[in-house]
Amino acid sequence: MDPLWRPTNGDDEERLSEFLTRMFSANAGLVSSSMLRWKYWTPREDWPEPRSFWMERDGSVIAHVGLWPVTVQTGTKSERGVHAMDWAADPHARGAGWSSIKNLTRAFDFVYGIGGEEITQAILPKLGFRTVSEAVTLARPIRPWRQMFRHQRRDWRLPLRFARNLWWSRIPLRQVPSDWAAAAATAQGFAFPLGERGESFFRYLQQCPVATCLTFNIVNQSRVVGFFALFVVREQARVAGVWLENPSPEIWCIAFHLAYEAALKHTNTSELVARCSTEASILGARQAGMRPLKRTPVVFFRRDGSEVLPSLQFQICDSDDLFITGGRATFLT
Repeated sequence: MDPLWRPTNGDDEERLSEFLTRMFSANAGLVSSSMLRWKYWTPREDWPEPRSFWMERDGSVIAHVGLWPVTVQTGTKSERGVHAMDWAADPHARGAGWSSIKNLTRAFDFVYGIGGEEITQAILPKLGFRTVSEAVTLARPIRPWRQMFRHQRRDWRLPLRFARNLWWSRIPLRQVPSDWAAAAATAQGFAFPLGERGESFFRYLQQCPVATCLTFNIVNQSRVVGFFALFVVREQARVAGVWLENPSPEIWCIAFHLAYEAALKHTNTSELVARCSTEASILGARQAGMRPLKRTPVVFFRRDGSEVLPSLQFQICDSDDLFITGGRATFLT
C-alpha cells in the first residue's frame, strides 16, 4: 500500500510521541506532551494551517516533519515559508524522509534550514537547497559566579573559566548614550513594526511551556526606534530577534547592550546568546562584547526556482533553536 501523507492533530499525540521518542531518544524534552501540543496544535493567529505532518504505511508512522512557519512580504507579494523541525524517518522506510521534505518544497513558497544534524546538511543540497548565508551564534556571560556552579563541564579549568567569564561579563563597559533605553512592551500593542513577525507571533511564544518570552521597545529620545525579544530558557537569555529602524553597526551595538542589561535586570540567567547573519549585526554584537562561537550554514529552496531571498535575518526566532533545551543547563561560554 502506498504511504499516506497527512497533517497530524491532537488525537495523534500518543503515536507521534512514541515515534519521535524512538527517533530522538537523546532529548526527551523535544517530545514531551506539553511541547508537542504547543509546537503543533496550540492555535496560532499568524498561521492557522497545520504545523505537523506525518507519513504512515499500514497503520505505522514512518516519517514526520514539523513546521516552524513564517509569512514575509517579497515586493508586492506575500509569501509563506517554513523551517523544518522534528524531521525524522524510520531507517527501514527508504526514501520516507526524503519524500517528506519534497512535500514541503511543493507546498510552500520557500523552505529554509539553519544548521541541523550532519545527515540533514548532507541531504538538503541533493534536494535542490543552496547555501545562501551563514548564521553566527554569539554569546556573553551575564552572571559568571552563578554560571560556575551550574556549568556542564566541571574540571580543573573551572576556576580559569570563571576568571575569564568574569572579565568578559564586564568588558566592554556600557556604551549606550543616555537618551537610549529599553522599555518593556506588551504583545497586545507593539509600538514598532516588525515585518515578518507580528504581535500574534509573540503572543504564541508567551505560551511556550519551557520558556518565558520578554519583549522590549528600543527608545531613543522618547521615540520608539526598534524592538527586541528575549526568550529565557533555563540559564540562557536568548535574543529571539532584534528589529531596528536604522540597522547600522552602531545601533546594533546599542541594541545588544540594552538586551544584556534587560537580561541582567529582568531574568536570573547566566548567559546571553544571539544569532546574527548580516555584517552590520555581527559587527554590532562584537562591539557590545558578544563573541562568535559557532558558524552555521543557512540553506534555502524556492519553489519558483528564483534566487530572490525573503526579508528574514535568520535570527534565533527563525528556527526551533529558539526553544530547544536539554535536561540541564548547557552554556556556550
